[in-house]
Amino acid sequence: MRKIVTLIRRSPRLKLAVVLAASSTFVGGSIFLSQQFWRENGLRALEAVNEQRVQLVVNAIKAEINRQDHLPIVLALDSDVRRALAHPDDRAQLDHLSRKLQRLSSEADTGGLFVIGPDGTVLASSDWNSPDSRIGRNYAALPFFASVMASGRSRYLGPGSTSGRAHYYIAEAIRDAGVLGVAVVRIGFDLLEAAWQRAGERILVTDANGVVFLASDPALKGRHVAPPQSPSTQPGGAPPVALTLLEQRGDNAIVQVKEIAENATYLYRSVPMREYGWSLHRFADLSAVRADQRDGAIIGGAMSALLISLVLYILQRHRAYRVVRDAGARLQSEVEARTRELREANASLQAKIDEHRQTEAQLRATQNELVQAGKLAALGQMSAAIAHEINQPLGAIRTFIASTKKFIEAGEIKRVIHNLDLIAELTERMASITGHLKTFARKSEPNRPEPFPVERAVAGALFLIEGQLKSARVKVQKDIQADAWVMGYPVQLEQVLVNLVRNALDAVAHVKNPQILVRVRASRDTVSISVSDNGTGIPPDLIERIFDPFMTTKPVGKGLGLGLSISYGIVQDLHGRIYAANRPEGGAELTIELPRFLQETAVLARATHA
Repeated sequence: MRKIVTLIRRSPRLKLAVVLAASSTFVGGSIFLSQQFWRENGLRALEAVNEQRVQLVVNAIKAEINRQDHLPIVLALDSDVRRALAHPDDRAQLDHLSRKLQRLSSEADTGGLFVIGPDGTVLASSDWNSPDSRIGRNYAALPFFASVMASGRSRYLGPGSTSGRAHYYIAEAIRDAGVLGVAVVRIGFDLLEAAWQRAGERILVTDANGVVFLASDPALKGRHVAPPQSPSTQPGGAPPVALTLLEQRGDNAIVQVKEIAENATYLYRSVPMREYGWSLHRFADLSAVRADQRDGAIIGGAMSALLISLVLYILQRHRAYRVVRDAGARLQSEVEARTRELREANASLQAKIDEHRQTEAQLRATQNELVQAGKLAALGQMSAAIAHEINQPLGAIRTFIASTKKFIEAGEIKRVIHNLDLIAELTERMASITGHLKTFARKSEPNRPEPFPVERAVAGALFLIEGQLKSARVKVQKDIQADAWVMGYPVQLEQVLVNLVRNALDAVAHVKNPQILVRVRASRDTVSISVSDNGTGIPPDLIERIFDPFMTTKPVGKGLGLGLSISYGIVQDLHGRIYAANRPEGGAELTIELPRFLQETAVLARATHA
């Protein structure tokens, strides 16, 4: 190694070659890292915009449907509709109804309104004066007709009569003593598709079978969209709209779609619209990201070249310092200027870091305040039962004091002592109630978790709502494994259990034999806490959304829909998960799963870090 270093020092050409090779390697590495950094920043910005655009499109589709979904119900209550169905042979009445439907459709800006007789034949329609009018057509064979006749309401996605464009049908049964007929609104999406085309969007909406029925590019309608496949696993018979996966980025992906443009790549995002059984697909152009990547490569190369030049310049000036003193002074001034710029950049970066930390602290404080508000709201809702629990001992104390006075006058000291003992027991009970309420209402200290038994949190929660359970005459069964310990904040878990038991109490309010079961089980790594009831259960269409903020199944004035949302956040902070399900025998069951705390694990961890 020394011989090589000596040879390089003695040979100017070899030294130049080594310097050029090292410089080229450094510049190439800088270009690669810089373009990757700029590409990543560009992709993150595009992902944020893509997420917002996807939600806007989903909301626009839902708004278009929600704007018109009440029209079949309005028609089902309309007196003209009912008279026409009562006299289906009265042509004048049906013509009058068709003209009325035409006016309503025009004012409501719908794709069409029509009324079907009980045999499936269209009796009146808003397109009565169109050559392709649906009057006289029979829809009895279509699935949505049988569904609406059976259940009273149906939704159906189908093509238009002649255009082949997709329309969404909402049907409502018109009832009297029996089914008189069916009122139907046809919802079109032409304006949405036109808006997508004008905005240059690349959007596809597929049905439950993956077939495109809405698209910013009409040429892609009716074609099947397959999930993204990596190039190495792409099937031989490629689907009509083939997505070749190039990179997976969480919920987003970078794909290549030849059907949109040859060898073009896009940032792809797919969102399910579960209430309709559809899926929304959006393809964002990556040209801006490629431009950022190119700019990053240029900047990285320029910066590295500048840095190398600066280093070489400093070395050259250092050798010539004794010869050219003034040139050395200018070089020193330039170095100081560059250093000052770096300090300012470092200070700016540190300020941004501090701002980020402050924002994170504010977020945690806000979350803690929301949890505290949930606890105080729960205490407020339990105030009547708590007052009842305290008033009973107070009434008994007053009675014992009155009787004690009599005993003192009569000189019966033993009875006086007995009454004083009873009064002391009652005051201890009131102190226990108020003490637990103060503990429950106190703000949590999220930075000081502690190990605790789940049985203690269950007992505290049931103690808080004991009065409500007694007044509602609800039978509470407990099946608790005693050695189930978790790490966290007991009062927060107690709040979650209060919310779950109170929800179960509301669910069995009208049940003949109300029962609530609290079960705690522990496996090697997990503690499972379930609260189940024998109520009516959770509607299937709401079970996936019950943890959303302001989502509630209670009547107006009975709840804000924040209890389960707060509970969800608390369980997330405890590194667990919470989910709901309906029991086969009836009623609902909400389950919390938390990491189990084992004493031997904690001892081993302390020994490892010692």
